[in-house]
Amino acid sequence: MRVAHITVSYQEGLGYEENHLPFFQARLGADVSIVTTTLPLAWWQGLEHFQAGTIPGVYEERGVRVHRLKARFQARKGTQFFLEGLKKTLSEIRPDILHIHNPIGALTVQALAVAKALGLSAVIDCHLWRFLTYPRGPVRRAYYQLFRRGFLPYYGSVIKRYIPLGPEPEDILHDLFGIPHSLMAHSTLGADTCSFRYDESARLDTRRSLGIPGDALVIMFGGRIDRGKEVDVLVEACNILTEKYDLRLLLVGPAVPGMAEGLVRAARPEVRNKLIMTGLVPYAELPKYMSSADIAVWPGDPGIAMNEAMACQAALVHSDEAAGRHLTLYGNGAAFERGNARSLARTLDSILADPYRLADMRLRSRRLAEDVFDWKVVAARTLGIYGDALYGTDTAAAIWGPAIQGQGFEAGVSVKDCV
Repeated sequence: MRVAHITVSYQEGLGYEENHLPFFQARLGADVSIVTTTLPLAWWQGLEHFQAGTIPGVYEERGVRVHRLKARFQARKGTQFFLEGLKKTLSEIRPDILHIHNPIGALTVQALAVAKALGLSAVIDCHLWRFLTYPRGPVRRAYYQLFRRGFLPYYGSVIKRYIPLGPEPEDILHDLFGIPHSLMAHSTLGADTCSFRYDESARLDTRRSLGIPGDALVIMFGGRIDRGKEVDVLVEACNILTEKYDLRLLLVGPAVPGMAEGLVRAARPEVRNKLIMTGLVPYAELPKYMSSADIAVWPGDPGIAMNEAMACQAALVHSDEAAGRHLTLYGNGAAFERGNARSLARTLDSILADPYRLADMRLRSRRLAEDVFDWKVVAARTLGIYGDALYGTDTAAAIWGPAIQGQGFEAGVSVKDCV
């Protein structure tokens, strides 16, 4: 099967969907291309160790062809643009399926127009979360209506499936854009469970380098520290728990200006002395930090690092919103009321007070990562969805919700073949 992924940005060495899914599909035998821009990843512009713009051309990487095209009419810091020569490129690739990585945006409209002109079939995946679609002022509401009532219906003959990557994106596709559930097929973001796996030696070495005792309880957060992540709620929860537990709070990732200082001020002295902030960590080094943690907490907006922490055998704690509920299907974590530090403290206390429960949750996290969130599993699933889209079948069963909870789990951690 020939697959072409259309994505706003692709930057080597990061951990986003486009850094994994196409390459795992290629490992499974698909003929895969990525079509993207020459622009650097907009979110990281200004950080010198991330690549600058590249020269237009075709690049070979890990068995996947990366087609880089010039951007035209770019706006919003390089997140809205058309690609120069997209029709010519797709007519040369002639994919069986076009995988578009966003239900909205100028590039989505262009890709759909080209697909219609060339007679191509397309699927659109969605990992829009609530925090990305709010606030909805009049301009943004009009923008969404343009897609709901204009572009998406107009290109309905081209779009064979929508692929929500979680319960919340499914809700957004249905409620915001009017997409019927019958046109959706579940998939997820994933984790490379061979690169991200628990390593006892790395755990001890990392703790030693950070000054953390080997037997200490470590709670971590991973990702960009900004207001939407609500890490201040986690700090306040640790303030509440500090008299009961000897905790270390490990924050792995870059903080927007002013956030780190604010978190330090918010911490009680007992917590402040045990608060460790690493700053930006190279992607390849994340597994050792995640191995050093017992519980991984995302108090606010979700991140793909949740899947990776799960793969490193951390119990997960997340807010009670739809964004995270599919990540604790095997009883490998717990939820709390978003924004409520006391609720988070109670949830953490219920886990920390029972070492056997914590140990069981950690084993369940790894098994769920292998069963559902391994990129190899996700890649095979999406290839199946493409087949359904092309042949009108419906073989991709739901992968979140009450029916699947706990399915496939057996005590212990399986031995995964990573050769």
